[in-house]
Amino acid sequence: MARGLFVFCLALPLCAQTLVIQHATVITLTAAKPLRDYSVVIEGGRIGLIQKKLKPPRGAQIIDARGKFLIPGLWDMHMHLGLPEAFFPFLVAHGITGVREMYSGIPPQVIQQWRARTDVPRIVASGFLDGPLMLEPGQLPPPGAFAISTAEQARYAVQAIKLSGYDFIKVYNDLPRDAYFAIAQEAHALKIPFAGHVPEAVSPLEASEAGQRSQEHLINILLACSTDEAALRAERIRVMTSAKLSGEERLRLLGFPKPEGLFDTYSEQKAAALFQTFVRNGTWQTPTLVLLKGFAYGDEFVKDPLVQKMPESWRATAHPRDKFYMKDLTPDQFDTLVTSIRALLDRYKKLVGDMHRAGVQFLAGTDTSLTNPVIPGAGLHRELALLVESGLTPREALETATLNPARYFGVLDKMGTIEAGKAADLVLLDADPLTDIRNTEKIGGVVLRGRYFPRSELDDMLAKVAQLTVAPPQ
Repeated sequence: MARGLFVFCLALPLCAQTLVIQHATVITLTAAKPLRDYSVVIEGGRIGLIQKKLKPPRGAQIIDARGKFLIPGLWDMHMHLGLPEAFFPFLVAHGITGVREMYSGIPPQVIQQWRARTDVPRIVASGFLDGPLMLEPGQLPPPGAFAISTAEQARYAVQAIKLSGYDFIKVYNDLPRDAYFAIAQEAHALKIPFAGHVPEAVSPLEASEAGQRSQEHLINILLACSTDEAALRAERIRVMTSAKLSGEERLRLLGFPKPEGLFDTYSEQKAAALFQTFVRNGTWQTPTLVLLKGFAYGDEFVKDPLVQKMPESWRATAHPRDKFYMKDLTPDQFDTLVTSIRALLDRYKKLVGDMHRAGVQFLAGTDTSLTNPVIPGAGLHRELALLVESGLTPREALETATLNPARYFGVLDKMGTIEAGKAADLVLLDADPLTDIRNTEKIGGVVLRGRYFPRSELDDMLAKVAQLTVAPPQ
């Protein structure tokens, strides 16, 4: 990804506050082992000295971090932003200092206004390209979205998104083959990255060879490793285009593929070849396992204490069965679907482990949105735990939300690790995440753009969100 992407995101008016975080265990993600009992100076919104013993600058705010662990700020690399009064406090309170906004119809002018705030995570935002099924007849697309039917339209849309100021292009399921490859060619020529869903008419291998920067949700990876790949792909295209299916049924069938005929035709040989293609081309994967877990274990999800900190109207529709694309199911049909989703989650966890051992690179993302059973901010921590369950070490899982986003964006010289000169986006933890990744949830404070938010202020943020009166998710 072009280095110019972060010129605006990082070249912001930075907080003048000077901080010194003293006596912390610093997990730099550059050193093989954490630096124990070190102090970190933050000036002008950037990391300064990192030393075992140092004299704090005069007038600096001192933060006693004895017994605490300092990590780089966390990035959610797949989410859909919503009401800022609710989303941003939840994100900051959970140590999310950056997000890759995977399209919510938010105009780029609004994104720019948010980027200018010092209490908002850094935002990298996409325009959106899908096929003609995206719109009903006579319907107009939201800002930054294009319904593409031809290669010529695809090239125009890429140019328009580039001129609009979006950072990258998100591609989606319904794009025709020739339009998709025209997008790839035009995006390469204009030096704007593209990422997202691999369209149903394109294989993950073809998408990797075409230069798609990341592939989301593991969509059709199992299918691409099947000995019956052609027939399975033809069936998904039939489902996508069938006039006999409701939109809700289509969404369920494409989003939660059934195990039958998919799991039992998996070829280890095809998988190995596909994974090596991903490695060779630098194709990143964003599994969003936490999304599946929310659907698979909805009863547990709604009992999470953090759900109670969400606005009341959101809590009322938090359970997966209350989502608009589940309401037409009978209780028995819903339970059958949940059983299938649980099997899919288990299979995806094994798939992630296999890909990881093959050298495929991962990004941590959640698919957080108003219509998904994922808690903003907290969902990322649950995703890290699922990545560890899939076979990553705690450090490797932590890197998917810190070091790897910086590598993905091509700005490792500016963020992603704790080093002098880098952006002061940091999270102070009360316990060691390298011994138990779930300790990333034990947040004692957050440094965002050089500004320190203590635990008490983070709690106040969440309390205010719970009192908001907002419309229920649609």
